[in-house]
Amino acid sequence: MNATLHCDLDDEALARLADLDPTGQGRLLKRLLAAFDKSLDRMVPQLEQARDAADASAVHLVAHTLKSSSATVGAMALSQRCAMVEDLARQNRLGEAAGGLQQLLLEADAARDAVRCLLEKLEASASVP
Repeated sequence: MNATLHCDLDDEALARLADLDPTGQGRLLKRLLAAFDKSLDRMVPQLEQARDAADASAVHLVAHTLKSSSATVGAMALSQRCAMVEDLARQNRLGEAAGGLQQLLLEADAARDAVRCLLEKLEASASVP
């Protein structure tokens, strides 16, 4: 993986994904990044709704799902924040998770920007002869 393409995503995670499609013909990396971007569009509002409803179970589920998917695409700061929120939600300690939830939402925005940055760079490099 070209280091200039990482856009603040973890190089090792991206390299693992690239290894699954060594020729790039399957466009696996692009498809996974696009799917993650769409999942953020869906899950962030779910998380905000669960937070506003003080639904610890729903917060736990969304944080757990985001934790795994964000680690897969190399959004490690988001994954780590999700792990913390997931743990507190599992213990029904949403009051203590409030600051972490706000940080999680900020990290989700940063991850979305990084994923879109990488998608743009991948598209640009694919169009160069």
